[in-house]
Amino acid sequence: MEYRLGEQTTSTKAKRGMRVKIIRFYSRPGFRGHADPQPAKSFIPDWYKNAESKYKDELGGIQLGLKTCMPFLDSLTTGYMLTLPIDIYINEEKKELAHLFNNNNSSLNMRWDGPPEFGNFIDERSSKSGSTMPRPAGHYPNHLVFKGYWSVKTPRGYSLLMTHPLNRHDLPFTIASGIIDSDKYFAPGNIPFFVKKGFSGVVPKGTPIAQLIPIKRNEWTAYQNDPYLSEKDMIQGSTVRNKETSYKKSFWQRKKFV
Repeated sequence: MEYRLGEQTTSTKAKRGMRVKIIRFYSRPGFRGHADPQPAKSFIPDWYKNAESKYKDELGGIQLGLKTCMPFLDSLTTGYMLTLPIDIYINEEKKELAHLFNNNNSSLNMRWDGPPEFGNFIDERSSKSGSTMPRPAGHYPNHLVFKGYWSVKTPRGYSLLMTHPLNRHDLPFTIASGIIDSDKYFAPGNIPFFVKKGFSGVVPKGTPIAQLIPIKRNEWTAYQNDPYLSEKDMIQGSTVRNKETSYKKSFWQRKKFV
C-alpha cells in the first residue's frame, strides 16, 4: 500500500485511477479513547432504522417511503462524527455530580461528570458574543460551547464543513455551523451550541454533536437557465417517476468514509 500526503493509493484503486483521501485526527493523550471521531454511518438513529420503505396513501396506493430516499440516507452517513465524551444532565437535579454549570438563564442548568480532562467541557460565551445572531426557534438564548479537543487535518485543497448532525432534529441541542480551511489550520476549536427549551434529562456519552464533511475548494460560476439541463431534467424526472427506486439504481454513487 502506497501512502502520500493526504492520499492513499491501493493497487486495485490505482488501476481504476482512484485515490482515497486521508483525513487526520489528533488529540492529546488524556482525551483519547473517550469519544474518538467515527464515520457518520456508525450513528444512524433508530427512528431511521425503524422507518418505512413503503406505505399506503389515503387513496390506497402504495408509495415509496423514507428508506428509499438515498439523498436522505447520504445526509446521515456522509463524513465523520464528533460525539459527547461524557454524560450531560440538563435541568435535572443531580446533587452528587462533581461539576455544576449555571448560565445567565436561571431556568437552564447543566451538569456533568467524568475524567478531570473534561471538567470545563462546556462553557458560556459573553452575551455580547454573537448577540445579533438569531437563535434557533424553541431554544434558550444562551450562547454555549463544547470545548474542542480534536485537531482535524484535511488534504490540500479541502476545507471542512462542521455542522449540526444532518437531519438530527431529535437531538436536544443545535450547534452553529462553520467551514474551516483545515488543510492549513487544524488546531482544535470550540463548537457553539444552543439547548432546546423543555428538555430535561441526560444526554448520554456517545451522542453525536457535530458532523464533519470534507469539501473541495473550487471557484464557481452560476449559469442560469441552461437549455441542456432543461432537456435532461425531463428525461431524468421521467426515469425516476417510472422506475421504482431508479435514482438508486441509475444515478446514486456510494460514498465511503472509514
